[in-house]
Amino acid sequence: MHGFIAFGVPTQVRVGGPAGELVNAIGWSNMGGRCRGQTMLTTTDDRLTALKGFGVQGHSAQYLAILAQCRVAANSPIVVNSREFTVSDLIDEEMQACQEKTELTFALIALAHYLPSDTTWTARDGKEWSLPKLVEEELGQPIRGAPCGGTHRLFGLAYGCQRRLRATGRLDGVYLRANKYVRDYQQLALTQLRNRDGSFSTEWFKYAADRDDDVDRKIQTTGHILEWLVASLDQEQLYDSRVVAATEFLATALSREPSRTWKIGPLGHALHALNIYQERAWGVVLPGGVAAFHGPMKASSTLVAETPDDRKGAAARR
Repeated sequence: MHGFIAFGVPTQVRVGGPAGELVNAIGWSNMGGRCRGQTMLTTTDDRLTALKGFGVQGHSAQYLAILAQCRVAANSPIVVNSREFTVSDLIDEEMQACQEKTELTFALIALAHYLPSDTTWTARDGKEWSLPKLVEEELGQPIRGAPCGGTHRLFGLAYGCQRRLRATGRLDGVYLRANKYVRDYQQLALTQLRNRDGSFSTEWFKYAADRDDDVDRKIQTTGHILEWLVASLDQEQLYDSRVVAATEFLATALSREPSRTWKIGPLGHALHALNIYQERAWGVVLPGGVAAFHGPMKASSTLVAETPDDRKGAAARR
């Protein structure tokens, strides 16, 4: 799952090991493919559901949220135990599963992406829901102590605001509070939580800290914080020296040890941060990819990065 959040739909995996057949990672997962013996999806009382636990999604609606961030279409097919579904069935399941006073971070990311802004629905427990209610519920939950330091919660609130603005042209009601909340944390991160090497605090949003001898921790916290920042900052802020320094820290730290076995979660989010930054700051989308950000880009037209084969072909034509 974290293996394809960085590069989205074009991501490939090898089946059965390093010498195995190359297949599309999302397609493999959605068609019942196994990873270390586990499938990501199952059926519960004839409903399509995503498994939760070790080796699968760690949080409710997390898998759907990652599909949303990869821009997987709602009508994309899913096959579980020879039964045919679509992503829409998983959307319906996560709508039904909403419960008050629970972690709804990933439900907000997913449903803000897939549902019209004015959608209302009744959950399985009989409670009425809407996207503004999801935002309200998430605003009532803490940042400090939340999974991954609260970065996903801030990402969800920011994305909810972006989708509302895109749909209606303005922010109103609870979205105004969410927007201020996110911007206050942006200011905190950029003014109080930076380290001299460009990284962010190794204690998330709790306080400034630098575990200088723990690069894994620095990749984890900086990758997550930068991912949220580059997805939520205004366009001109992407060129702020503090954002550039954090981006350079991640790129340098990862490229310095290309053979290192990084933890898949922190690595996926760090690469996703760099991918979003590249798209927004330079207007470059990786070959076969779909822009991970819905806002404006610097370039007047979207550029596509060259592949090694493209460069070889260009050299041969000279």
